Amino acid sequence: MAHIFVVDDDANILQLITEYLRKDDFTVSAFSDGIDLVEKVRADKPDCLILDIMMPGVNGLTLLTAIRTFTEMPIIMISARGEEMDRIIGLELGCNDFLRKPFHPRELVGRVKGMLRLVQTYRSPEGQDGDKSGISIGNITLNEEFRLVQVGGREVSFTSREYELLVFLAKHLERPFSREQLIQQVWKYDFMGEPRVVDDLVKRLRKKLGESGAGLQIETLWGFGYKATVKG
Repeated sequence: MAHIFVVDDDANILQLITEYLRKDDFTVSAFSDGIDLVEKVRADKPDCLILDIMMPGVNGLTLLTAIRTFTEMPIIMISARGEEMDRIIGLELGCNDFLRKPFHPRELVGRVKGMLRLVQTYRSPEGQDGDKSGISIGNITLNEEFRLVQVGGREVSFTSREYELLVFLAKHLERPFSREQLIQQVWKYDFMGEPRVVDDLVKRLRKKLGESGAGLQIETLWGFGYKATVKG
């Protein structure tokens, strides 16, 4: 069963989250502060991290930044503060999801399960030369060597920009990106327009994904940007 790290300085919340996760047969390691957390994550390699923002000593955002330097495991941040900026900064630094306190523990458990399902769904087949040459997510397959996209075995046509955006987001399932970050990845140095051009590209990409019946969708994160996720 998956191993979950939970970090929160509120003893009652820490106990409640731990109990609910264990009821679903998760292995849980609970921590009341972030002391030595980075080293523990590196050593134990948990499957998911639930991380509070406001803690004495090292805060959650600082820990998130350090942990993202060596692992892409799912990270869900929680916070008692209602600041929208906390959510935006957390997403920019690499958390996959964000919950404001108070929340029902069942909702948190559901989000953990959803994250772990996505990790299992995403797979990159190894080519004969040992390099990752393709991405398969649900019924959609992207062959990077030949720049082909198939949905349910049927080829679907995408423009160069649409393809580049699709591949980048598919490689980072559930990872949120701002418009500026997507421009840097897709347009790179030849872009001279407004960041809102990303919205038009996403709109066209969504239309083709929807019409083809692809099991991949692009979600809007209002006030921030976009992320790719699996339908259902």
